[in-house]
Amino acid sequence: MKEQFKVIEIDNEIMTLEVNHSGGCHSCEVSGGCGTGILANYFNHYSIFNKPYQSGVSVGDFVTLEISSSELFLRAFMLYIAPILALFLGSAIGMALFPQQELWHILFSGIGFIAVLFSCRWFFK
Repeated sequence: MKEQFKVIEIDNEIMTLEVNHSGGCHSCEVSGGCGTGILANYFNHYSIFNKPYQSGVSVGDFVTLEISSSELFLRAFMLYIAPILALFLGSAIGMALFPQQELWHILFSGIGFIAVLFSCRWFFK
């Protein structure tokens, strides 16, 4: 997957990049009834983040960054599937340790879910 980013600032060997990601939600014919299209109206239509400076790039230029399909799949799995699996695994552990107390099942599933979310944040930083 390739995407073009606009360089909006260069400071201390760090480029600040901006990408507009609103094109998909406004080009579809059902955007008025789609949940994603409705939510897109309430949030910024661009993302800003930092990357290491590439030689020959100046403010206002466009750079192309690419992510491999396997990396994209891994990140999507870690963001969507792993927290759900941790939720069920935590609940199973709670049921094994405290079979008669539902509060512990809920607590362990919540701990598993939150632990995976924080580990994803740390892993993909």
